[in-house]
Amino acid sequence: MEVVTPVSTLAPGGEPHLEAPSVQLTPLGAQSHRLFLRTSPEVWHKRLLAEGAGPLFEIAPCFRDQEGGPWHDLEFEMVEWYRPGAAPEALQEDCVALIQAAFQSVDNPRTFTVAHRRVTELFHDILQVELDPEEPALRFANKLRDQGVDVRPEESWDELFYFAWVEAIEPRLKDLGLLFVSGFPASQAAMAKIEEDDVRFADRFELYLDGIELANAFAELTDGARLAERFRSWQKERTKAGRPPYPEDPAFFAAVDAMPATVGIALGLDRLTALACGSDNLASVKAIHLGQLLGAPM
Repeated sequence: MEVVTPVSTLAPGGEPHLEAPSVQLTPLGAQSHRLFLRTSPEVWHKRLLAEGAGPLFEIAPCFRDQEGGPWHDLEFEMVEWYRPGAAPEALQEDCVALIQAAFQSVDNPRTFTVAHRRVTELFHDILQVELDPEEPALRFANKLRDQGVDVRPEESWDELFYFAWVEAIEPRLKDLGLLFVSGFPASQAAMAKIEEDDVRFADRFELYLDGIELANAFAELTDGARLAERFRSWQKERTKAGRPPYPEDPAFFAAVDAMPATVGIALGLDRLTALACGSDNLASVKAIHLGQLLGAPM
């Protein structure tokens, strides 16, 4: 079922590294309220799932502040969908079909080789590093430095992982075609469940096409109390980094608690359009690139 949900919310999802733009709105004759523009429609979709909506999707304009570069924009188009009762493999089949349809629609015939890799495999094969999310950060930093990754030893384990991923791993994914990467560290589970077989890792995957991240998918967490714990931890991270914390939304935590077992995914349509058209940036396929409109270098 296709749904249309609000682009604003009283409280965004809360992940520490996503900056939700805010606006101040005042209904006629009423008190002014601070609202956030959604970074994704996730908070609304999960409320619908908790009410028994069943499988759903939305082609959704979304907003993220403080972003820039050829593959980012402050406003972008996302398609997000959920499949209650399904396994992550069902989402992967959806992705392959959607990508093939997108390329065919612009007369760009291409045969896709689909690869599946775990994060630990990529660190082993590319950096010769055995990834262990439970090891001390300093030991992890020394491993990375031994392989030529210029990290700072005082950084946290997650900061070290993110730097190594962006600087050393992602550039090597370009030649792997259509790639599903699973097994991200549990500390980066966001709103995903933890893997049953190994609690060091989250039950989520990302999709890359020609080295460009296209989608992020979760076996969704359905424990509202656990999500509230994560949310409060994220807000401490934001405060520590000098960013304002987001307000809590107990109704959202309650909705997550009432959701059925579900898998969900968000895919960037602007990026998919650019890749299908053979472009190396978003601006070439967008009528208005908001960052350029506001005078920011892209």
